[in-house]
Amino acid sequence: MISRLVDVKEIKDIFVRVGLLTLFLILILGVFMSNVLAKDTSSVKLPDISKLPNGVTLIYQNVPDVGVVTVQSFIGTGSVNESIEISGISHFLEHILFKGTKNFKPGEIDTYLDSLGGENNAFTSSDLTNYYVTIPTKNVEAAFEVVSDMVFNALFIKDEIEKEKPVVVQEIMRKYNDPSYMMWQDLLHTIFLGTPYEREVIGTVDTVNTLTQENLLEYYNSFYHPENMFLTVVGDIDKKEVEKLALKYFNQTRDVDLGKRYKGSAKVEFTKSVDKVFTADIDMEYVVLAFPTEEKLSSTIYTNEVLSEMLAGGEFSLFNEILKNQKRLVIYTSDLSLNHKYNGLMGAFAVTPPNNADKFRDEALKIIQDIADGKVDDKVIEKAKNRLKSDNIYSYERVSSLANELGYAYTLDMEDYYLNFVKGIDSVTKKDLMKYATELLDKPMYYAKTIGNKETDKASKEVKK
Repeated sequence: MISRLVDVKEIKDIFVRVGLLTLFLILILGVFMSNVLAKDTSSVKLPDISKLPNGVTLIYQNVPDVGVVTVQSFIGTGSVNESIEISGISHFLEHILFKGTKNFKPGEIDTYLDSLGGENNAFTSSDLTNYYVTIPTKNVEAAFEVVSDMVFNALFIKDEIEKEKPVVVQEIMRKYNDPSYMMWQDLLHTIFLGTPYEREVIGTVDTVNTLTQENLLEYYNSFYHPENMFLTVVGDIDKKEVEKLALKYFNQTRDVDLGKRYKGSAKVEFTKSVDKVFTADIDMEYVVLAFPTEEKLSSTIYTNEVLSEMLAGGEFSLFNEILKNQKRLVIYTSDLSLNHKYNGLMGAFAVTPPNNADKFRDEALKIIQDIADGKVDDKVIEKAKNRLKSDNIYSYERVSSLANELGYAYTLDMEDYYLNFVKGIDSVTKKDLMKYATELLDKPMYYAKTIGNKETDKASKEVKK
């Protein structure tokens, strides 16, 4: 599950949506969920998997009568494959590939696709990078043309590289406007200490400013390699047409070997619990509570998913029901779990009134302890499972979402996790959750809060007295 930090505007938006619509949602949710989950979800339709002559993996799934196709190229590299000196290069590449290719001048890609009714973007994570175009079926060749040109034929124009550096630096600096950012940055560095996951995907101001054309070309040729590419095509298009276009545009080669990819060899050095305080110009308190967890492919991943959903997975989670709605300790709380390919964390983020952060921590730990002791209603477990399964089903509704799920799964060697998700969630028992919660509480805990400067000043004065 993907973690999420919030700002004040988002909290206000949530109050409006939830406060006005909660009653209506409760009334329709039971009927709607029963209809959705009544479907046979025990298995997922298998995509068609093949290899191009150059080694690119082609993942295809037909979705008839939707009139659109999404073409996505997943690259099996992200910040985990970077050295400290070039930290942020994967993310910077994502930017620069829009700034000139063999067939498109800087700025032309967006204009070209927009004129054909296409939508395009890209993203970078710790483990992978993705470039995608969703477009009406009649114009699908343009998607193959654009995405292939970006991942195989970028020009790395020096002037464009230098122009883009301030843009990315500004993106880095904007993060510091978020009062919880220092806490989030420290969480990653602390809980993933000793592994590449401790570094932020975006890099630092220094590393971005020192990137060179040579750095970019070497990384691009080594990791944007056919053997490290997963071309995912989902939508209203025939298989033969997909194969023809894939061969025409993606059967390109590199004259260098595939770069050395991170295999999870580093050992996490986070072994003792920490309790930290940060300050910012805020009236509320921001809180993070987290524990280190296993890699995404571990045997306990489905138990991890269910427990995360029970604790903080949305408005009907235990933290929301008990700590927000009943005890009024928090203004907002959400799941903070991160499941990387090789390391992960489970936790929660919360926004509380002043002086409530520690109360949130204590009560949250009591809830986890209750689960470890078996003091949780079976209905709570079942509802969490149903929410996870319904979210999984909804991901099939849009071709772009389905392609994203498939691309993630096959790029990170997680196809079994994806294809057996519903069965895996259903297989989790109360005993599994008790055991996992017990083990979680035995692990080192990361706890941090960001409090207002006024609170700090007041505390300092009281100490002096």
